[in-house]
Amino acid sequence: MIGFVMNTNFLLLFSGDVSAKPFTGTYGINYGRLADNIPSPKDVVRLLKAAKLKNVRIYDFDHNVLNAFRGSGLDLVIGLPNERVKDLSSSADTAYTWVKENVQNYIKDTNIVGIAVGNEVLGGGDLDLQTALFGAIQNIYNATQRLKLSGVQITTAHSQAVFSNSYPPSSCIFKEEVAQNMKKILDLFKEMGSPFCLNAYPFLAYMGSPDKIDINYALFNPTDGIYDEKWKLHYDNMLDAQIDAAYAALEDAGFNKMEVIVTETGWASRGDPNEAAATFENARTYNYNLKKRLAKRKGTPRRPKSMLKAYIFALFNEKDKPGPTSERNFGLYKPDGTITYDIGFPALKSSSSVSSHLSIKGLRSQVGGNTGWDTPTGGDPYANWASQQTFVVGDVLVFNFVTGSHTVANVTKSSFDGCNTGNPLSIQTTGPARFTIDTVGSHYFICTILNHCSQNQKLSITTNANTNTSTGNGPSSSPESPPGSPPSPRAPSPTGSGASSSAMAMGTLYLIFIGLFVI
Repeated sequence: MIGFVMNTNFLLLFSGDVSAKPFTGTYGINYGRLADNIPSPKDVVRLLKAAKLKNVRIYDFDHNVLNAFRGSGLDLVIGLPNERVKDLSSSADTAYTWVKENVQNYIKDTNIVGIAVGNEVLGGGDLDLQTALFGAIQNIYNATQRLKLSGVQITTAHSQAVFSNSYPPSSCIFKEEVAQNMKKILDLFKEMGSPFCLNAYPFLAYMGSPDKIDINYALFNPTDGIYDEKWKLHYDNMLDAQIDAAYAALEDAGFNKMEVIVTETGWASRGDPNEAAATFENARTYNYNLKKRLAKRKGTPRRPKSMLKAYIFALFNEKDKPGPTSERNFGLYKPDGTITYDIGFPALKSSSSVSSHLSIKGLRSQVGGNTGWDTPTGGDPYANWASQQTFVVGDVLVFNFVTGSHTVANVTKSSFDGCNTGNPLSIQTTGPARFTIDTVGSHYFICTILNHCSQNQKLSITTNANTNTSTGNGPSSSPESPPGSPPSPRAPSPTGSGASSSAMAMGTLYLIFIGLFVI
């Protein structure tokens, strides 16, 4: 029997299973729009359908986007920006009007499956906003029930700043300063059947402590991983450890059955000189391996039967995002609709243009020619090969090797000279491997297997500018070493969009969620 409390200052009560199922499969995408040079919403819908990206999140409720998604068959989660949370928290009538105008008026033709109320509010700097979040969620939820929109799931995404004591994963708990507001929200979500939404970035964790974390652990590449003694569980990648740390915090708070969904994760393909990990190769490796991980349709070590679901950040590079260069380079696609790097998605238009960093032209440089990437039997064949080549920005080096026999690591000059295999700028372990030359200057590569480097399985090249290709606004040269300290904390962007607010905890919490793996 269903009973309704018509006073909207209280939660509307009802019986039965109320859990909405807004996520199809395991893979989704965040469609941010902090740029004036990206494709139109209609073209974006065409791109999403071609790429078979059915699960989509936006950070606002722009009617141009909602109209473009009409009849598309795509599942859309809309967002209430942080700046609107207080308004809807203080007035049930305002929340009702907002839901009516932005959800009910569109849901017949636009498949709105969820509302994300704010982004990374708890753990942020605005205490009034943190207090208001519960009221906004409650009022929006009540409005969906009054308007018979019970299939629309209500959530809010959290950054890693809400946790403490997160290594090993089993030790993770919610921070004392967020616990009260978090408990109220989780109690409400338990009644609603909503999941715990987590923005998880191994990229940010690695950037915070590159001297203590094996980059392979962050990139899903083969490593020894870590072992959680309390749970007796092994972790071979950082993302799984981050998610299970969230499960530990939920269990500690009494929410043993609540699902964790990753609402943002990704890797920047370009960064400032102090963001050495932000490279095309690392971004491609992370997102390619993440795609394979999600395709397995399996859970984490702690929750093996709860299929992992994740929204990738982000669809496009967004030139107007504030912060360091990395913030503007999380996209799987460039603004012109071509791919940033190839992980199996189609481009909006031909990727054979000179603006594509993975153009057919660039694939002509197979390192070592017909020999490929192998341990020399004598001499210095890769130096000889490089001396006969001319390299320009936008070219792609192809390292052809048998997976398991060799690797290719992009390293600093000092690591190249000394064959130091620890802490590479990037590494690829699956052959054939590709490296996109995105900056002018010198680039250094070695094989990290056994003593292959000391046997001259190493390559040094010098890249010239390509006068026919624009390379964007990234750093002018590769940094010589990883950053020695984490970036300063940054406040959330006005729309709460994307990775910038995830980085707010980097100053004091950069070891949170890393599943620490000491090299």
